[in-house]
Amino acid sequence: MSYSVEALEREVPVKTFLRDCVDVERFLGDCQACENYAKRWSCPPFSFPPPRLWRQFERLHLSVRILHPSPEETRSGLLAGMWEEKEKLLSELLEMERRRTGALALSAGSCALCGDNCARPHGAPCRNPERMRRSIESLGGDLTKAMELYFHRSIAWAKNGEIPSYLTLIGGLLLK
Repeated sequence: MSYSVEALEREVPVKTFLRDCVDVERFLGDCQACENYAKRWSCPPFSFPPPRLWRQFERLHLSVRILHPSPEETRSGLLAGMWEEKEKLLSELLEMERRRTGALALSAGSCALCGDNCARPHGAPCRNPERMRRSIESLGGDLTKAMELYFHRSIAWAKNGEIPSYLTLIGGLLLK
């Protein structure tokens, strides 16, 4: 794999993030169109209203990883790198969560721990509750807006299966 990783960090008040970057109804619609909707424990629908979860915390620490591919990087190599970096980011966030009383890590995208074999469709509990975390977007967060507001950067989106100029992973840590 041939890419470099740029790390960005920023802490913001949850009240501000809720006001500026959370639109549960809009993102619930996006989630409903996804193949993971109601099939992974990290994905909606949830047994609680997402704004209630957000309001239990005072600060949101945003952790961004931007993967910049080298010119010779292939699509499959970059995607493999993205999954590797996603796992590293989750591990970092879980370690931060362990060190902070009452903190809650938020993953970059939906959970992939069990792949397509999540226990949720079978009515069984999560097999990995110690590592499974919801994402900012599953709780209604607008990551495009968050990148623009807090990092003055945009997210490059893949179009027609082509590799974008960079990939962006965004996770977080909710703090009391």
